[in-house]
Amino acid sequence: MTEAIEDKLIDLRQRVDVLLSKQKAYRRNHLKSEQVKQQSKTKKLQGAEPLNLQQNQAKDREQNLTRQRRLGMKYLGIAVIVGTVAAAMIFADGFDILTDTMALIVVVGIGIGHALGAKDGESAITRFGDGCVRGGWLGLLIGLALIAGSPIAASMDFSAIMPALSVASLAPLYGYFVKIITMQLD
Repeated sequence: MTEAIEDKLIDLRQRVDVLLSKQKAYRRNHLKSEQVKQQSKTKKLQGAEPLNLQQNQAKDREQNLTRQRRLGMKYLGIAVIVGTVAAAMIFADGFDILTDTMALIVVVGIGIGHALGAKDGESAITRFGDGCVRGGWLGLLIGLALIAGSPIAASMDFSAIMPALSVASLAPLYGYFVKIITMQLD
């Protein structure tokens, strides 16, 4: 019986030794992971540099100047476009010939209607310009239909048809002119 008790005690002692060695291994691993965490925290704190607010303010000033320059160039571009078209109209002695209120109303009206249909994320200015181009072509088609249905066209009086064609062709001109301006604004 003493041999059985001795065997049981030896077996129990071996089990306790195994458990103690597992506990020591767990503690070593846990301590190592804690040390690694602590080292990474100290490295992060040591590696952090103070903010240089003056450098950030200088970048903001440069960006604002760049935006202002772009905005100034945009408006300068619009002025050049309008000035070039106005000069062409004046020097060609066609200022009276190249103005028609009804054609302008058709173009701008269709452009506004097209801009009102802008979806989320779409630019209303771009839609307005596209609508003006489409309105110009619709104005031309309306003008051609009116000319073709008139008694002047039936009699083939070209001295009356040609000025009417000139007025009808103003609508696409106005449409593309407005489109160029809206391209600059957008």
